[in-house]
Amino acid sequence: MAELSKLIEISVEDLEGNLGSNRLQQFVAESEANFAEQVKTVADCVIDNKQVKVFFISGPTSSGKTTFSTHFTKLLSASGRKTYLLSMDDYYKTEEVSYDEDGRPDFESIETLDMDLMLEDILKFDHGREVALPTFLFKTRERIFEPEKAIRPEAGDVLVIEGLHGLSPEIINHLPTEESLGLFIMPHGRVHSDARMLSGSDIRMLRRISRDVRQRGSSALATIDYWPMIDRAEQDFIPNYLAAADFYINTLLPYEFMVTATLARDQIHASLDGLLKGTLPPSRNTVNPAGWSDLSRAVKKAVQLAEACANLPSVSPSIVPADSILQEFI
Repeated sequence: MAELSKLIEISVEDLEGNLGSNRLQQFVAESEANFAEQVKTVADCVIDNKQVKVFFISGPTSSGKTTFSTHFTKLLSASGRKTYLLSMDDYYKTEEVSYDEDGRPDFESIETLDMDLMLEDILKFDHGREVALPTFLFKTRERIFEPEKAIRPEAGDVLVIEGLHGLSPEIINHLPTEESLGLFIMPHGRVHSDARMLSGSDIRMLRRISRDVRQRGSSALATIDYWPMIDRAEQDFIPNYLAAADFYINTLLPYEFMVTATLARDQIHASLDGLLKGTLPPSRNTVNPAGWSDLSRAVKKAVQLAEACANLPSVSPSIVPADSILQEFI
């Protein structure tokens, strides 16, 4: 059973004290080194335990699962244990999604996944049989099979399974205990700005805002408007998945408040400004005819986040190392 590590607490004064080219470089290096040490500890356990065939990675949205899983897979393969990566997102059901009472589509609950097919593929790997991993096309909601994703496991190979529900009992209970290990990842910390505070959930929201605007053509307000769907799903599974994990890694990097948080802050201001001017497009994450699921609630949260981020110092995203977990959000 894994447990959360000590909460990382940082103030605006702490961040400002790490400005300046030399000190900033050191701050980034220290943050990344502390994170890398956590990763190495877990990787060594997998590398040394030859019985382990399957490794699960779970965590709430914007914890860095995608980037972490890719790097972790490469790390194990470089050690001599050939490792494959299975993304649970490729097992979305092909039928239309359901919606909450405010029109938000449900991409979060376990019911959106074809767990039977996923379990079948995982057990094939565990038994040394060939597996045809699928690829899910989100635009057309269809599942295709590409020849290059076929797996032909050999003795000593490892399958890394990454996804929101990576530690669900529907999967892990079907594997021998000695043949699998599980990891739960999540940023666990907070930053203080005057009397305001950014919580762990806020940190993940800021990460997602930064990613959605820069990589998915969304708006900050659209991300915030969708967040209640995420929040409801996470309340149901975070405690249970953490308890089911063998390891926990804190994916918070203290210097990120000067990067992803301030990028998101600027994007929130742009959204609110666009809303006032009437130029902000409606959310694509709702079927509500109004164009928003709960605009007043989203605006209230946006203002709260912007105020909490108001005094955070900003630095260029170029300081983020190419192999950092933060690359997923910039």
